Amino acid sequence: MDSDMPSQIDSSDSGLIAVTRSERSREFESFWRGLPKEGLVPHRRDVKPARAASLLRDIVMLEVRLGDTPSLRVRLIGSSIQERIQSNITGLDYLDFRPSEYRAATIEAVRLMSSQPCGVWQVMAMHYERGFAQYFELTAFPLLGDDPDVPIIFGLMNPTGGLIRAVSVRGKPIMADTATTYDYIDIGAGKPVRTD
Repeated sequence: MDSDMPSQIDSSDSGLIAVTRSERSREFESFWRGLPKEGLVPHRRDVKPARAASLLRDIVMLEVRLGDTPSLRVRLIGSSIQERIQSNITGLDYLDFRPSEYRAATIEAVRLMSSQPCGVWQVMAMHYERGFAQYFELTAFPLLGDDPDVPIIFGLMNPTGGLIRAVSVRGKPIMADTATTYDYIDIGAGKPVRTD
């Protein structure tokens, strides 16, 4: 925790991180695929939380704005996520919780999820202001919003493994580190070409 610079966490910090998708990740994908679609992507209004009761505590929704000043506004977080953060981040920009060197890649991944509709699966460390960190398996898919120019990213943040070495979050409630592994999920338009 002494370092002010985020570190790319490697698997040696915890032997318990996911290297394959969990059943919860697949359950979330099944829920998303079961929503009524307009083309390949469902609309936000068709998400009925009661139908995903076992997943609600770990759900997140981000409002995507990709113009001159991109932002990923947190619109909804599940109670389990809120308990870990112990800070209300609703309405804040998720990009502010990413190290500056990873923001462009985050924006590009979100742009791809909307322009070539696809999902994403990744494992990443989340560092907390309270001085601990843990790996999360993130599974996310696009939703249409009321404004066609403002899509929604709908995700499940599933904790995986035990606690790991934390780094400074620089005065923020959380810091989302880079993915240790990731892949796109084909929802009918193919998978984007990975650039790593």
